[in-house]
Amino acid sequence: MRLLIRNFLTLLFLALFFAGGAAASDSPRYLAFQIFTGAWDSNEKRLSPPPPSRNLRNAIVDLRERIGVAETANRHIGFVLGPIAFDNTDEQVRELIESGFNIALETGVAFGLHIDDLMFWGRLKELDAPANIEWLDWKGTPSTGRRLDWSPAMKIMPQLCINSKGVQSAVGVRAALIGKEITKGIKKLSMAGKDDLFLGVIAGWETEIGTDFDTGQHLRYCALTNAGYSERNKPADIDGALSKIVREFTGLWASSLTNAGVPPGKVYSHIAFMSDKSPPAAFCDLCIPGLSTYPFPGILATWQRELAKHGNPPWASGEGTAVDPREPGGKGIGMEGYLGDLFNHGAVLVNVFGWGMGDENNPFRKIAESGDALAAYRKFLRGEKLSEAPIPDGLAMFPAILQEKIHQVQAALPGWLKEHGPAQIQDNVEKLKQSVEEQRFDDAAATADAILKTIVK
Repeated sequence: MRLLIRNFLTLLFLALFFAGGAAASDSPRYLAFQIFTGAWDSNEKRLSPPPPSRNLRNAIVDLRERIGVAETANRHIGFVLGPIAFDNTDEQVRELIESGFNIALETGVAFGLHIDDLMFWGRLKELDAPANIEWLDWKGTPSTGRRLDWSPAMKIMPQLCINSKGVQSAVGVRAALIGKEITKGIKKLSMAGKDDLFLGVIAGWETEIGTDFDTGQHLRYCALTNAGYSERNKPADIDGALSKIVREFTGLWASSLTNAGVPPGKVYSHIAFMSDKSPPAAFCDLCIPGLSTYPFPGILATWQRELAKHGNPPWASGEGTAVDPREPGGKGIGMEGYLGDLFNHGAVLVNVFGWGMGDENNPFRKIAESGDALAAYRKFLRGEKLSEAPIPDGLAMFPAILQEKIHQVQAALPGWLKEHGPAQIQDNVEKLKQSVEEQRFDDAAATADAILKTIVK
């Protein structure tokens, strides 16, 4: 609960200081569906082999037949295979990419690839060395294993130190292989006059420096040391320094893939939105910025502010669906509204999680394959404008009187800031944020009153 409040508040109060949104893009746009090609065993910490190509083909034929491929010139249906992890052998990577292109040519459904950039790497024994493993402290104590907060939480191999020479060398080798095989596939598409059937590569799986499983500590010290910091020379803004390191790692994947033959504009980053320091990590010179998009309060508004800072480039949803995974039973907002919130505001790729995933009662699968969702997919592919959905109000977790006061602040603050700037109220905004995070709701209400006294005349 405390983490949920903290993440929500970061987005809420950042959003108070901005207005506007990203414009819709005229670029070709892809409505894609993640097709999982491996499963993990937490005990073995290994990635299982991808399914045979005939099984993948059957899955895509089913997707095409249930949705259809009635597309406009710049709207396409697609499938994304992955994760491709370091644990996959070179031969598995070659076979999977070749299968993807062949299936795209046969079915008319665009093909893309999704890379696990650093989580599952046990096959590469040379990376299992102190220089390549993240540390728990400045003394170099190695991580016990990375925590993945999936359901249930998993302990996997230790977090890699993403700016170590060994890790960066491994990225270059794997990207070269992927780029070479993609180049072969693109030639097949070009010969058939179907270049649009390659939607690109999502180069990351919520790229971040994660958390140690046994201790719960945030990992960072190896990467910071490699960036020139130390216990005596700590960064003034540690979150900003880490964001820069992650952005450089994202950029390494993007440049390595592009240099190996992936066309410009076909590499997407994929971060998780953990705090107001997260968004800059998605932006690199040779990638289209991307993130996970679930209907959490404040995330899309804050993301649009970040896009505006970078000139409103095209962007991607590398993972998401119309379900809030925090809600019991997977409460959704409606697939058309979910897609409208993304495509109507500049997204060029939306990669939907849930199709064919788990049994028929899986909330992700139920909403991804529902009749309403199928209708929304067809509406998008026909070129029609999608309706949008209001994001559920995250203030519902707070007492009603505090909800009302914060709503008053939200309504009055944007106009006041345009005239006066943030200096007069910045301290009180931070006090309000801290009070709510610590669940001192009476103090929070009093601070909200103080803000309103300043901004409402």
